[in-house]
Amino acid sequence: MRPQALWTFLGDLWLLAGLTCQEAVDECLSQPCLHGGTCEDIVAGYTCRCPEAWGGRDCSVQLTGCQGHTCPLAAACIPTFESGVHSYVCRCPSGTHGPSCGQNTTFSLVAGNPLQVSVPAAGPLGLALRFRTTLPAGALATRTDTQDSLELELALAAATLQATLRSHGHTVLVLRLPDLVLDDGHWHQVEVTLRLGVLELRLWHEGCPAQLCVVSGSVAPAPTASTATPPAGFCSVQLGGAAFAGCLQDVHVDGHLLLPEDLGATVLLGCKRHEQCQPPPCAHGGTCVDLWTHFRCDCPRPYHGPTCADEVPAATFGLGGTPSSASFLVHQLPGPNLTVSFLLRTRERAGLLLQLANDSAAVLTVFLSEGQIRAEVLGSPALVLPGPWDDGLRHLVTLSFESDQLPGLGQQVHVGGRLRPADAQPWGGPFRGCLQDLRLNGLHLPFLSPLLGNSSQPSELGSRQSRNLTMGCVSEDVCSPNSCLNGGTCLVTWNDFHCNCPANFTGPTCAQQLWCPGQPCLPPATCEEVPDGFVCVAEATFREGPPVAFSGHNASSGLTLGGLSLAFRTRDAEAGLLRAAGTLAAVWLAVRNGSLVAGVRSGRGRGLPGAVLPEPGPRVADGTWHRVRLAMERPAAAASRWLLWLDGAVTPVALRGLAGDLAFLRGPGSARVLLAENFTGCLGRVALGGLPLPLARPRPGAAPGLREHFSAWPGAPAPRLGCRGEPVCAPSPCLHGGACRDLFHAFACACGPGWEGPRCEARADPCRSAPCVRGRCHALPDGRFECRCPAGFAGPRCRLPVLPEECSLNVTCLHGSPCEGGPQGANCSCQDGPAGQRCQLSCETNPCLNGGTCRAAGGVYECICSTRFSGQFCEVVKGLPLPPPFPLLEVAVPAACACLLLLLLGLLSGILAARKRRQSEGTYSPSQQEVAGARLEMDSVLKVPPEERLI
Repeated sequence: MRPQALWTFLGDLWLLAGLTCQEAVDECLSQPCLHGGTCEDIVAGYTCRCPEAWGGRDCSVQLTGCQGHTCPLAAACIPTFESGVHSYVCRCPSGTHGPSCGQNTTFSLVAGNPLQVSVPAAGPLGLALRFRTTLPAGALATRTDTQDSLELELALAAATLQATLRSHGHTVLVLRLPDLVLDDGHWHQVEVTLRLGVLELRLWHEGCPAQLCVVSGSVAPAPTASTATPPAGFCSVQLGGAAFAGCLQDVHVDGHLLLPEDLGATVLLGCKRHEQCQPPPCAHGGTCVDLWTHFRCDCPRPYHGPTCADEVPAATFGLGGTPSSASFLVHQLPGPNLTVSFLLRTRERAGLLLQLANDSAAVLTVFLSEGQIRAEVLGSPALVLPGPWDDGLRHLVTLSFESDQLPGLGQQVHVGGRLRPADAQPWGGPFRGCLQDLRLNGLHLPFLSPLLGNSSQPSELGSRQSRNLTMGCVSEDVCSPNSCLNGGTCLVTWNDFHCNCPANFTGPTCAQQLWCPGQPCLPPATCEEVPDGFVCVAEATFREGPPVAFSGHNASSGLTLGGLSLAFRTRDAEAGLLRAAGTLAAVWLAVRNGSLVAGVRSGRGRGLPGAVLPEPGPRVADGTWHRVRLAMERPAAAASRWLLWLDGAVTPVALRGLAGDLAFLRGPGSARVLLAENFTGCLGRVALGGLPLPLARPRPGAAPGLREHFSAWPGAPAPRLGCRGEPVCAPSPCLHGGACRDLFHAFACACGPGWEGPRCEARADPCRSAPCVRGRCHALPDGRFECRCPAGFAGPRCRLPVLPEECSLNVTCLHGSPCEGGPQGANCSCQDGPAGQRCQLSCETNPCLNGGTCRAAGGVYECICSTRFSGQFCEVVKGLPLPPPFPLLEVAVPAACACLLLLLLGLLSGILAARKRRQSEGTYSPSQQEVAGARLEMDSVLKVPPEERLI
């Protein structure tokens, strides 16, 4: 028989299991901690971390020790429960201590001046403190137990918290909290403890879950000092170190509080410091680093110095077209790898920048080629840095090479060219522009000495030679002579220029004339600039008159006519908008049956059927403004699809078929363009190939443009400018605050809440459409509706079924009403006054109008109205006159008399006809016999087919 493991229960604790008690048992599985307490399993037991209001071994005792406490006002009372006795402790604010919290525990530390102190070794080994600093690294506190050779350190590493345990000089365990940066100058509370072979690091921080981050690790084998009762003696504590500068407070070593007076007479009390980076001390975009007692500026190149105020001098190469160069002899390059960096500014697309050579050949050459930087290494393919680098801006160039890429690197460094300009021609010739802050790894190569001036002859400068260099980054005088035309002012912008032009000229050199500043168009027309001229653009009104015609015989042959655009508004169901027809070519836009039609037929390709908008087109005869754009999909093709955009739609509509461009509308012999044929409405901007048609003419005396691309056909009538329909909205026909919308000879009213009808004349009934899926719909005074759901359903439209709920903590009846269970779920028995499923409705908001009294009963509101009002919310006035009733008597009585008279006349005529028929019976009448006999004879001879009888 296989032996089975046994569990041992002793003293209210489950201990160990197994035949030899080798298995640890987790006592927290039974969840012994009450009232939200957190259970922590320990050997042969557990520990409960209780909420503030509870204590005891299982958090089962409500703490009452703070009732009637005598803590000072600045302190917080913490209730305790030990050995069955309720008591309390007074917790002072951070940085204070003592019976009245008047003793300061805050002090400052200076880098390189740590504080040493000895404290009694008692209680669990640990360090706890609060600190603030702006330094990313440094030791906060170190506890050393000389008897056991144990060292516990709290430190910052890369601005994050780190705890290290060492034994006999060897690192046993390192704990880190790497995700939280703590060099922000704020106070942070930390703690590290060694207990029962477990090292635990804690950080209280708002970035932690529940504002507490914990990391722990087992120490194996457990140091001897980690026992619960360490041997008597002293331990050494060091606060701060060689790198840390900042403030500490509330420092506890093994639970013992270190006060500033315990640390010696030289300790700096308090935490006084000045924000080192406020105001920002670094110039030229430098980054300030707060080092607690001072600051450091990280400067961008080419600036340097304590506050980035100094600049490495730049040198200008090739000023005025004179070849320039600089040469250096470097005895030993810092290595083994090589990084070349410098600042570059130029507008030249080619030129030699840098070359490293030995006595026989160039090993590394860096040069400009077509605006890109290329680096050639002897025996290797070229390295390309895409540009543009020739835009006249200052750029930092960095090139890095491995040691195996540069075999036999020479000691000669040539910058900007060679001593003989012809030697630089294979790489684009001598460089023209500015170079600054040249570095080979960490070695800086100065171009010029500030004490030496320029020299046109080569001069020996020790290990440096320079020729024709200019101190600073100097621009060429590109404004001499003046490059701006028509009175423009030339401004140098470093090897380039900018022209400030007069009001009637524009362009890089003020060569293009502007026509609209002279105001050549009269209102309501506006002036629009076009190449070599202007066009007066305006809206125009048409009323079934003759069309307006235009010609493009002056349009440039280089003008691409790949599309047109047109704005219009009309209520005309049959009208022409635009039409032009030439030999084997045509284009049209029109309204047919209230819909838009469009088509293009071009003669550039034989056999092309043309492109036509599929029918039916969009409805456009609604009196609102519409904007149509018609364009080729591929303007450069001989034949292409045509696309139509209406009212700025993102997705166009493709015309069916292919067609070419509108070239037949330009040049000599071009087709006439007709606008507004049999059209009643308004036209806005009409453009062909992006050029607007001149619906308005310039003012008399205005200077004409150099070219009029499209002009009015001679003798064509001038349109009536401005869009003027009937004044349908003046005064507004809309009632009750409705907004009138002009639809050209018609109007539409946008009604406010609660009103409807063509003129907003009728009260809107929001319940007319039966919006409630279940329950009853009730109209609200503001024009909205409310669905009152039956039992078991909820939601704005009573769509959602409500699952039955039992009376529990999740079902709360308001206003003290009791909850009663039943087969339909929980139900609240509301007291007098409130109503609703949870007794949540009350009359405090008083929804009743006109002095009505609200009463909530049976789950609904009820308004008790005064004698003059009625309705659900007392919103209806009883005394208002009703519309006159239908005049039933005045209409019905004469109609009944007339019908009776007609009936009598019909009866009388029937009686007379019957008497006449009886009088004729038995007498001979030749005419009647002939007719009757003929009819009988024909009936016996010929039977007429049914179809013929019908005819």
